[in-house]
Amino acid sequence: MTMADTSRVDEDPLVVESRRGILEAAERLIAVRGIEKVRLRDIAKEAGVSIGKIQHDFESRDAVIEEMLSTASVRRAAEWAHFADDIDDPLTKMISLLEHAVADRERCVVWLTTLSLASRHDQYLPDVSRNYAAWRVKLTEVIGAGVRGGVFRPKAPVDEVADGIICVIDGLMATVAINLDGYTPERNTRILRHTAGLLLGASLDDD
Repeated sequence: MTMADTSRVDEDPLVVESRRGILEAAERLIAVRGIEKVRLRDIAKEAGVSIGKIQHDFESRDAVIEEMLSTASVRRAAEWAHFADDIDDPLTKMISLLEHAVADRERCVVWLTTLSLASRHDQYLPDVSRNYAAWRVKLTEVIGAGVRGGVFRPKAPVDEVADGIICVIDGLMATVAINLDGYTPERNTRILRHTAGLLLGASLDDD
């Protein structure tokens, strides 16, 4: 597949909204059917537009998929980072972030799809790197605040602790994406809390 040219996007709000609707429709379909089974006509039906409209905005089905994957995971990582913005306590903020990390199966499926493609197509690697960076920035910020406040006492550098937590999140996202037996939302939350607590030198488990 070739990367979609997103530098020529019309700034007309109606055009921007139309493109967003098409991309969101593709995202929903991929989460349910998988990338191989989503056709242009399916995207058109889901978005409520004609096939011609999609081809005018994106030229092809592959262009829609490429732009969606290049933006969806980074967008969702940014949304995740804001879940706990109104929480001041680092411990409570961390728990909130962990609880939201793997709760959305659609997000997990899109992320797993992006990683799979990035393993074969180098053009997706910058988007994957940006996604990890967004996770790392937020976790490092919260961990740093917790260390300064005496709430967290990690035995490793803050950035390595953040990466350790990301690795656990990443693994659980895979189990959610494929509906792996035994990995319930409740169990995933316990695993995240317990593992993060070990890395942070603090108890994040339920009392």
